[in-house]
Amino acid sequence: MPYLPLFVNTSKKAVLLVGAGNIALAKLKLITDFSENITIVARNFNGSLLEFVQHSSIKLIKDDFEESHLNNQDIIVAATDDKSLNQQISELAQKKNLLVNVVDNASLSNFIFGAVTKRGDITVAISSSGSSPVLARYIKQKIESVLPLNLGKLAEFLAKYREVVKEKLSNLQVRRLFIQDVIEGNVAGEILAGNEEVAKQLFLEHLKNQDNNQKAAIYFIGSGPGDPELITLKAKRLIATADVILHDRLVSPEIFDFVRKDVIKINVGKKRNFHRYAQNEINDLIRQYALQGKIVVRLKGGDATMFARLDEEIDAIKDLNIPYQVVPGITAASGAAASLGIPLTKRNLVRSVKFLTLYKNDLIRPEYWTELAESDDTLVFYMSSNNIAEICQKLISHGKSTTTPISLIEQATTQMQKEYGATLGSFADQYQDKEFLSPSLIIIGEVLDQYKTYAWKEESKITGKYFSDLEVRV
Repeated sequence: MPYLPLFVNTSKKAVLLVGAGNIALAKLKLITDFSENITIVARNFNGSLLEFVQHSSIKLIKDDFEESHLNNQDIIVAATDDKSLNQQISELAQKKNLLVNVVDNASLSNFIFGAVTKRGDITVAISSSGSSPVLARYIKQKIESVLPLNLGKLAEFLAKYREVVKEKLSNLQVRRLFIQDVIEGNVAGEILAGNEEVAKQLFLEHLKNQDNNQKAAIYFIGSGPGDPELITLKAKRLIATADVILHDRLVSPEIFDFVRKDVIKINVGKKRNFHRYAQNEINDLIRQYALQGKIVVRLKGGDATMFARLDEEIDAIKDLNIPYQVVPGITAASGAAASLGIPLTKRNLVRSVKFLTLYKNDLIRPEYWTELAESDDTLVFYMSSNNIAEICQKLISHGKSTTTPISLIEQATTQMQKEYGATLGSFADQYQDKEFLSPSLIIIGEVLDQYKTYAWKEESKITGKYFSDLEVRV
């Protein structure tokens, strides 16, 4: 069951905790971070719990639970070791439309606790929707290890100067970018180092130099070949600043986890025989949003400079006098080769690589195929799977050996990756009825001859056994 994550102001909410053992104590330690209006009902109180509450205003009732204990309460937590009593508390609380949590029993609860990391006013809560509290705690530990212990000091500093910033920078976009600069820059570093006075001077000087004008910018970004973890750190940082994202069809959905919720996302992707937007319309959209003062990200699959019409899009905006950058990504050839464990070059055998895509006139130009057939380069064809039979035939007819290895890789670097290997002479017959999924990449050359020798070998952390990627690849 999915749970909507909410942060509720509990400072004025009355919390009733039923139970006073170790489980109740664990929940109490969490609740006291967010509320002081707490009542505990139990017949017997754990010594550790009594020690924990001795200097607090928590009210203790030494008695068996009764329905009347629910009166004037807002949040109920059942933490007894009596399953039938916990169920009774849940039923009574829900009849009264109260929030109730039965510890370690999500089916009896209408809310659940997350695994919480707290740094001052910064709270991070992780939930597995009740399916695996251990996993939620594991994620919490990972987060704990990377968040500075005094991160709350940064939140306090930003809150202290929030109105000053709003008064100086009324433009929301400018204000957001300024705060992001502060968080990522020297000001935050000085605060976390305990140098608040130095941080204050840097902050006010930086604020003084800001103007309130919308800051347009254009970023042409390669998102990588498919695996969302292969995106660059710079790309992630710039995507997070975007007001508008014009993205290709093949950009991994997980990449959009890095963007703001209010960002405008427009799918301008193309596939064979279907274009949502013509290239001139894409160019016009980039111009249009940039002229509105927006930060525009043109997000492309793979690398932004590889068969992505980057030159046309830059030509369309370079007269605007608006800053732009090109951020490279891992191209599909590198991603596919790495996922197979093969080198694209090999010392004393293959010294270079040709990145290719087929245009209509290439299919009828004999000199084009003669050059490729006589080359010892590794040949990589993008967006050409529909012509793979003709590629094999053309290369063979112009002198390439029929035994030359060829591989077609579908959806490289993703969990859906599939690899179809053969030779130039056998590929068409071996896969004659196969329709290959997009995106597909074709690699041709001697580097494929022994690629099984170089396939990934990973160790299972459960069994300790080493296995080849070829054994587990879909």
